[in-house]
Amino acid sequence: MFSLSAALATAVLAATLAGCTGAPSGGGPDAAASLAQDAAGADERVSVASLEPATGSLGGGTEVTVSGAGFTDVASVSFGDSPATSFTAVDESSLTAVTPPSVDFAVASVPVTVTLDDGSEVTADAAFAYEIQTPVDSQMNYAFTYWKDYNMEEWGQFPDNDCGNFVNQSMLARGWTQSDDWFSEYTTTGDYSLSWIRGNEMDAYYASRPDTTRLELTQRDQVKVGDVVMFDWDPQNDNGVDHTMMVSQVVPNLDGSVAIKLVGHTVDAQYRDLDTAITVENPGGTAHFWSIA
Repeated sequence: MFSLSAALATAVLAATLAGCTGAPSGGGPDAAASLAQDAAGADERVSVASLEPATGSLGGGTEVTVSGAGFTDVASVSFGDSPATSFTAVDESSLTAVTPPSVDFAVASVPVTVTLDDGSEVTADAAFAYEIQTPVDSQMNYAFTYWKDYNMEEWGQFPDNDCGNFVNQSMLARGWTQSDDWFSEYTTTGDYSLSWIRGNEMDAYYASRPDTTRLELTQRDQVKVGDVVMFDWDPQNDNGVDHTMMVSQVVPNLDGSVAIKLVGHTVDAQYRDLDTAITVENPGGTAHFWSIA
C-alpha cells in the first residue's frame, strides 16, 4: 500500500519523464503563434504600394515617386541590381528616387527595392519598366544590340575597320536620315559615301551638321551618353582621324574628374575606357567629341 508521500513522488517522476519525452515546453502553441506574429510585424515595417510613373527611359533620369509605409531611415533604393542615382524620403509614406540607366540599355522590367538602415527591406509588387522613350535610347539600344553580333544582313562589315559604319548605323537608329553626302548601300549596290566609313570625311560631315557641337578633351565634363568621339592615335603625323566610337557611360570620379566609357566596333567594346585608349593602348593619342543635340 502506497503512502501519501510515495504517491506524490510517483506523480513528480511521471511529470519529469513526460518532459523528457517531447512534451511541449515554453508556452505551447500560443507562444509559437506570438513569435510568428512578431516576425510578420518586422517584415511589414516597410512596404511599397505603388510607383509613379512605373515606366521610364533606358538612359535613366526618371524621377519616380514611391508610395508605401515605413520610409524612415531609408538607406538605399534600387532598381533591379542598380542603386538609384539619388533618392529623398519625403515622409514616412512617400519618397522620390531617380532611376539609373537600364543595364546595357536593354528594354526590361526590374523590381524596385527600398532598404532601411537596420536592413529591413521590401520589393515592390509592381516592377519598373525601362522603355525606349528618347532618340538616345534608340541609338544606345541599337549599339548594345549589335556591338558584338554585327548587323550583317542590313549593313555588312567593312574589312579591317568597321568603326564608322557602326557609329553611323547607330545614328540612323537615333533618327538621322541618309543623304547624298552621307549614306551606305554596301550590302545592296556596294556603294557608299566616304563620310560613312573614312575618319576625316566622317569628321567633316559631322562638323557640317547644325545639330552637332565639337568639344575638346578639356571640355569632357560637357560630354554625354550618345555623343561621338573621334580618335587621332598619332597627332604628330597630321593624318587626322583614325578611329571613332560612341559614349556609353559618363562616370564622375571622387576627385571631380570624369571617366568616359565607349561602345563601338573594330575593337569591339561596350565600355572601353577613353583615357586608357589614348595612353596605355595608344600612347600620345588624342581625341575630340561631337556633342549631338
